[in-house]
Amino acid sequence: MTMKRGKIGFKFFKRVYLLEIMKILAPLISGKENSSEYVDAITNKVEKIILLQVIDRDFMNETSKAMGEVMQFSTMMEALRKQIGQKKKKCEEITEWGHTTKKIMAIALIQNVDKIVFVEQDNKFFKDMLKELKKNKITFETIKVNESEK
Repeated sequence: MTMKRGKIGFKFFKRVYLLEIMKILAPLISGKENSSEYVDAITNKVEKIILLQVIDRDFMNETSKAMGEVMQFSTMMEALRKQIGQKKKKCEEITEWGHTTKKIMAIALIQNVDKIVFVEQDNKFFKDMLKELKKNKITFETIKVNESEK
């Protein structure tokens, strides 16, 4: 009788442990990531969320434009961090300079994330980035966010 209890307890522990492992990478690239729909998606059944801000100079010709972009996304990152904290999840912030797609792939591999979660966008850059992620067999998910909720 004692052995059976031990085995059941171990199986139960294994199930609970497996549900708590998931790590998500949440790149801030659309400007809509602070919506409640996105926050709910990245915090559901997840232990740790990594917020990634990539500053891509290819899109910014002027220094002042780059500084404004950094400040805007830093403010969004702080708001997201508070929302994630309210849901009692671990959160890490990373800011990187470089090519967006390469940095997202590199951080996903280095941090060993289970998947990357994006806000869905309808532009060529986003579609090309998803093709590159598929080609490199990196798991991702896109979340559709209402336009009225920014």
